[in-house]
Amino acid sequence: MGMAERGSPGLSFGEIAVRYDRFRPGVPTAALDWLLPEDCETVVDLAAGTGAMTSQLVDRVRHVVAIEPDPQMRETLARNCPKALLLPGTAERMPLPDGRADALLTSMAWQWFDPLHAVPEIARVLRGGGTFGVLWNHRDLSVPWVAELDRFTRALRVRESGQGATGQTPSRIVADPPTGSLFSPLAELRLTWSMAVTPEEIVGLMGTDASAIALPAEAQHAVDEQVARYVHDELALSAGQTIELPMACRCLRTTKNLDAAP
Repeated sequence: MGMAERGSPGLSFGEIAVRYDRFRPGVPTAALDWLLPEDCETVVDLAAGTGAMTSQLVDRVRHVVAIEPDPQMRETLARNCPKALLLPGTAERMPLPDGRADALLTSMAWQWFDPLHAVPEIARVLRGGGTFGVLWNHRDLSVPWVAELDRFTRALRVRESGQGATGQTPSRIVADPPTGSLFSPLAELRLTWSMAVTPEEIVGLMGTDASAIALPAEAQHAVDEQVARYVHDELALSAGQTIELPMACRCLRTTKNLDAAP
């Protein structure tokens, strides 16, 4: 989860944690297969949130360290992933010794980091030859009905924010992690997958977007109600029914150069 979301004037931290825990999707198995190095003994899940990826890592890697700055997120994470070592910290400052990890992964969070300070800190925590992986896991907007649902929901948020279209913050263009002398050139994997969701889960998932979390709680709940009506009327989904929601995952992977300083 992003730092900007945590500092928003919208929903309370507790409600954000509940939404993330209930509705954020896990990571496709193929992505972890590609990102994790062979014989990985220790992996760091950076900006772990409520543990969507951590819960999968503990079944694959002997030592999992989950770093998360928000205490209420960590509280939920502790319940979800008791086998992981939970630590407070940020991408720019991790309470770990040099060369601690064979791999460090972050999901849906790179856009909130300060690359100038985060990249050297990530390199410090990794052993020489260790893997740094970044992934984004979004609804697949190349599918027409998913794109239309997204447009409808975003328009609702603009209206409920009271700012109008001109008051919306432009989408932030996020550069890929720089590698420089510390890391090898980035490799990329793109894949698509799907998950079965109910109407309630569609509404909940849409409500975890950054622009939704930033809304005042009353406005967010109003958006939720209207999205629920849209799902019922336009997608013809009733309570208890499911639909396969197309997802798109982009992964980046690099390794710390052996001659890089700790």
